[in-house]
Amino acid sequence: MRGLPSGSPRCRAGCPWRSNCPLLSQKVTEMKPVVVVGAGVVGVASAYLLCRAGYAVTLVDRNHGPAEGTSRANGAQLSYAYGDALGSPSLLRHLPEILMGRDPAYRIRLQTDPEFLIWGLRFLAESLPGRSLANTRHLLDLASATRRLLEDVLAEFDLSFDYQVSGKMILYPTAKAFESGANAHRLKRSMGIRQELLDRAQATEIEPALALYPDPIDRVMYSPDDAAGRPDRFCVALVNGLVQHYGLQTVFGQEVRSIRSQKGQVAGLSFAAREPLDCDLVVITTGSSTDLLSLADRPFGAIWPVQGYSMTAAARPAAMQVSITDLKRKIVFARLGDEVRIAGLADIGAKRFRFSRDRFDLFQSASIEAFGGTFEHQGSHLGAWSGARPCTPSSRPIIRPGKVKGLYLNLGHGTLGWTLCLGSAQHLLELVAGEEGGRAGLSNA
Repeated sequence: MRGLPSGSPRCRAGCPWRSNCPLLSQKVTEMKPVVVVGAGVVGVASAYLLCRAGYAVTLVDRNHGPAEGTSRANGAQLSYAYGDALGSPSLLRHLPEILMGRDPAYRIRLQTDPEFLIWGLRFLAESLPGRSLANTRHLLDLASATRRLLEDVLAEFDLSFDYQVSGKMILYPTAKAFESGANAHRLKRSMGIRQELLDRAQATEIEPALALYPDPIDRVMYSPDDAAGRPDRFCVALVNGLVQHYGLQTVFGQEVRSIRSQKGQVAGLSFAAREPLDCDLVVITTGSSTDLLSLADRPFGAIWPVQGYSMTAAARPAAMQVSITDLKRKIVFARLGDEVRIAGLADIGAKRFRFSRDRFDLFQSASIEAFGGTFEHQGSHLGAWSGARPCTPSSRPIIRPGKVKGLYLNLGHGTLGWTLCLGSAQHLLELVAGEEGGRAGLSNA
């Protein structure tokens, strides 16, 4: 098997497979070479679990390094307790105001594109109470798996990405706003997710930065087990670790032209400006970009880009330690070392997006209005960024085999890619194990 260190498949101390590892009964040479296309958090997480299961993995991306796309500067929150589906009954009730432009956090530009119309209709259907709750449960299960698997990653590799289990607070401006999520709150309690309902005074004792917030807060939901960290640095550090310890191969700065197949079986990839790459398995983790897929494999009307904005600014002494979600403005704040990452807005419309200075300025003004005392914003450089989150109507990522044998999809993680990355990679590995005759090791965590 190409790329692995000498000896048996790696089973380190702390690995949940160590005591009952299916790989120990198999020869390394039996493992198939697999190429993961897309080196964002989902692609890197997929590469990690495939490497650890014993596959010979090559990670491919058109950018010149890991996490240079949507994962580069997202909200940075690992929201294990707030993996709520985007489509919900409360959003449905709010939709007329959004369409009339009365909520600046959202912007919808209706398109005549049939795929957009199908996506929109499916989104409305998935926002109904029963569907929304089922989708949220599914996302919370994936988030819980990410939390467990991240412990394995951190036990195995010494990664530096400003990670801290800092907790998260959701600020509800009114009792009505809180009650709109009552079903989701009950669901999380039934799943054993640790949350505390606080008043403003109690929350401010935990996070003094709330004293700077100018608006009323009816109550605060505090999730002490949520975390934050820089996804881009995580990806870079983990890829370096995989190269060193598992022999991961990388191909960066190269555009994939097509997936090659022979007799219904994946045979490799062809590129625009380099020699082809042979492999038996291909995993597509390219967010909302599905151009590589055939019409039979393309999830038509199932993924649409939702554009968001972020900025990264120097933290002031009063900056928050706990991550904060301001529901009034739909903006999230996360402390990352000596900086604060702020993210928000949801712009739905054109498939090809561009950075809008007007939208960023509106987002920046709302951020300063909420917590301007916590970060430097006068006469200082703000790391302005925009990216497109690949959203499905249900908010559930698409994790399934393709029509061609050996092709797998791990797409459409929406606003929760960082939170779901390892959990969805685990689900992908289980699919590969089933399709390939149990060749991949499965976690018993």
